[in-house]
Amino acid sequence: MAGTARTRVRAHITVHITMCAVAALIVTAGPASAVVKGTASGLGPHVVRIHAGHVCSGVAIARRMIVTARHCVRGGMRIVAGGVSIGVAGTGQSGTLDDGRKVSVTGDAAIVRLTSPLPASVAPVNVGPGDGDQYTIAGYGTAHEASRGAFGTLREAKLVTAEPRALVDPKRTGSIGASACFGDSGGPVLRGGALIGIITRAAHPHPRIACGHLTRWTPVVASEAAETTAAALSAESGTQVEQSRPVKRRATKRAALRAELVGYDPARSY
Repeated sequence: MAGTARTRVRAHITVHITMCAVAALIVTAGPASAVVKGTASGLGPHVVRIHAGHVCSGVAIARRMIVTARHCVRGGMRIVAGGVSIGVAGTGQSGTLDDGRKVSVTGDAAIVRLTSPLPASVAPVNVGPGDGDQYTIAGYGTAHEASRGAFGTLREAKLVTAEPRALVDPKRTGSIGASACFGDSGGPVLRGGALIGIITRAAHPHPRIACGHLTRWTPVVASEAAETTAAALSAESGTQVEQSRPVKRRATKRAALRAELVGYDPARSY
């Protein structure tokens, strides 16, 4: 029984980090903050707030589309961005970005389509693989686990990889380091300025602590459209990309066309 009780406590603590009281949406609190041991963030033009009986964060990826944690999605949810509250037209795990690329998510992530465009003050973030060893997380959640009603100020933290899909504070010296916390679910995970994923939850090795150690995330992936890829290859090689032709082509003619492409090796068997 004691083991079962401890398991239940751990399951309660290592939770999705959206848990917060409805009262948090209506209470006029003192100075609010977010991300445990975070700093003031300049990502305001990209990050939005989600109100659905709880508080979550999200990130704009198109004029009419945001991405957030799937467990944040509830009926009647509203997206607050640039001082405007916007309704939800639908949710899913795939969509098309403004530049024509396809975007997709899996697991605890959702793409939310909006009933109207985001305000001009909100700018979609670039979705891509990014580069470098440092990651930036941001969110509107609480900066102190004991103050779950203190939401509203966007903060960020610089983290590094601890394990696959989990980040940790490289400067942590005690039991609590920079991490996501309650209300930060759905916030961006950036690498080299590009969005690579969204925050899903926080975890801590202590059974009675949720925040201050690992920040877990799930990927957001954008695939290049066929025409974009073809144009890029053409630009890199300085060669025009051949349009698709009927299969009824002679082998010799096909080889001649390939010989015009940069990098073609006549000794190689095609």
